[in-house]
Amino acid sequence: MMTTAFRLRSLVRSLALGLAVCGGASFSLAAEYQWDFGGDLSGSFGGGAMTYADATTPGLTSFGTTDGSTVPHINGQPASYMHVPQFTLLEQAYDVEFPSTGPNGGGAYVNQYTMIFDLLWPNALDWSSFFNTNQANPAGNDGDFYLASDGSLGINALGYTAAGVIASDEWHRIAFVADLGAGVVTYYVDGTQEYQRTGSSLVDGRFSLTSNLDAGPDLRLFNEGDTSGNYTQELYINSYYFADRALSPGEIAALGGPDANGIVPEPSCVLLLVMGLASFLAIKR
Repeated sequence: MMTTAFRLRSLVRSLALGLAVCGGASFSLAAEYQWDFGGDLSGSFGGGAMTYADATTPGLTSFGTTDGSTVPHINGQPASYMHVPQFTLLEQAYDVEFPSTGPNGGGAYVNQYTMIFDLLWPNALDWSSFFNTNQANPAGNDGDFYLASDGSLGINALGYTAAGVIASDEWHRIAFVADLGAGVVTYYVDGTQEYQRTGSSLVDGRFSLTSNLDAGPDLRLFNEGDTSGNYTQELYINSYYFADRALSPGEIAALGGPDANGIVPEPSCVLLLVMGLASFLAIKR
């Protein structure tokens, strides 16, 4: 049976979120950011900033809508996308900044977070970097999460999924969930857990991110600094999501696979306020 205290917490949460969306207040249980690439790098919600890492990247990047043939629809529905090329210079990429995210997880940096990508690789699979936590991407500093040529996902320092979890020319929803203080990093594909690293703490280590206490971007997307080869690939991205907490397996499962409407639809202020009112009425019963 729900207690009055639980109902009150639900009421406060729903009303706070509703007011935040409707009135621009800054209530948040965790900062969340999303980009849905409807023609530029503007964010959909959360106030994050995505920028081109150098002067050449804008000319290599394009935006469009799936046509169902050259670029497959998502579940039969047209979807917006950003087309990312195979980069040829270390400087080419997309920088991301999370201005409402401070240090967490028991360290001086961001140690609890979730990243979700709705992606498609149109060509035969090969090594492709998702992100580099060293946002300067210097030579010799490789990426921190990869698609491998056998369709697996991972990195040596954490481990890999089985081969074949990713197929070319198909949309996938890929989640990287980190609780570094606990030593746990989990990979999901289309809502299903495919791998989990457990062990000693990784707090403030290689996989932690800079925060709003540090100047400049916090992350670099789709390039890396290993100069032994080119470990970037052409891809399409429909939606990118970041939260400064580790989403639970149930939450990831509920998000499921890729969706033409994006990963997390922006909350409706009316819906959230209705939820708050419903909670209030439940308390009164």
